[in-house]
Amino acid sequence: MRKKNLLRKLAVAAAIACALTLSLSACGSKNKVNDNQDPLTGEDLNNTQQSTANNDENGDNNGENNGDFSDFDAMLNDENAAPNDIMDYINTNIVSAGVADVERFFSGLLSFGDDIRNIDFTKLNDSRQYMPEDMIAFMDLMKLEADSPSMVMSDQENRKVINMTLSEMLERAALFEQHIEKYPNHVTTDAAKKIYEEIATNAISGGYNSAEGIGHYYKGDTDNEVNKEALKYYQQFAEANADSALGQAVKEYIDVLQTNQFQINDNMEQFYKGLHTKLDLTSRSNNTGTKGESSATKESGANNNKNGNNTTADAADTVIQGTTVR
Repeated sequence: MRKKNLLRKLAVAAAIACALTLSLSACGSKNKVNDNQDPLTGEDLNNTQQSTANNDENGDNNGENNGDFSDFDAMLNDENAAPNDIMDYINTNIVSAGVADVERFFSGLLSFGDDIRNIDFTKLNDSRQYMPEDMIAFMDLMKLEADSPSMVMSDQENRKVINMTLSEMLERAALFEQHIEKYPNHVTTDAAKKIYEEIATNAISGGYNSAEGIGHYYKGDTDNEVNKEALKYYQQFAEANADSALGQAVKEYIDVLQTNQFQINDNMEQFYKGLHTKLDLTSRSNNTGTKGESSATKESGANNNKNGNNTTADAADTVIQGTTVR
C-alpha cells in the first residue's frame, strides 16, 4: 500500500513538472512571435527603427529634406521680417537641415528686399561650413562689393552712381561673369546675373541715359562725347578677356567708339540699349573649366587695384574721374 502511494505521488509530481515545462515553453514561443521581427523576412525591426530614429535626428542619408521648416515660409511672408531675421533663422536651423532646405533658405534670403547689396552676408560666416560651394563663393563676391562698392547711392542725384574707375568696373563685372559660368544653375545664379549685368552695362555705357537726362560718366571735353582716354582701358580688358562675353561686348564697343569718333549719337545709344542681349550668358551657361578657375587670379587683380600691384589697375587709378561726385 505504501509503495502504491509513493508511485502515485511520483506520477502526480511528474505530471506537474511536465505541465510547468509546457507552460514555460508556450510562454517562450509566444514572446518570440512578438519579438519585433518582420513577419515576412524575419528581419529584426529594432535595427530598422533605430536607423529611422537616427535619420530623424541627423537628416536622411541623401540630405534632401530633413524636416518641417514651414515656419520659414511664414517668415518670408511676414511683412515685418528683415534680412537679419532670415539669417538668424539660417544660423539656427542650418545644422539640422538638408541640402534642399539650405538652398531654400538662401533663395529666400536673396529674394528679400530690392537690392541684394543691402544684405550683410558676413552674418552667415558661422554657417559657411554647411553651405554648398556656390553660396560660399557668392558671399565672398558680395563681401568684395560691400568693402569696395561698384555702385553707390548718390544723395545729390538720388540714384545709384558709378563708384570705381573704368578698369575696376570691368574687372568686377568679370568676377561675376566667372561665377555665373562656374555655377550656371544654382541658387545664386540669378542674383549674380543681375549684379553682373548692372556693373557691366555701367562700365560700357558710363551710366548714360538720355531719356532721364543722365550724362556719361566717362565723358570727354563735351557732354556728347566719350573720353578718348577710355579706349586703351577697354582695349586692355578686351585683349585679356577675349573669350568672355564681357570681353566680346567690349571689343564690339571699341569698334563702335572708333567708327563714330567717340560721339554719343543715335548709333551709340542703340548699342547701349542692346547691351542686355550682348551680355546674356544663357547660351554660355555650360562653359566652365579654365575660365571659372581663373576667377581667383582675377579677384586678386581686382583687390590689388588700389595697391598698385596690377599693371592695368595702376593705369586705372589715374584714369577718367568722370562727372559724378562720389
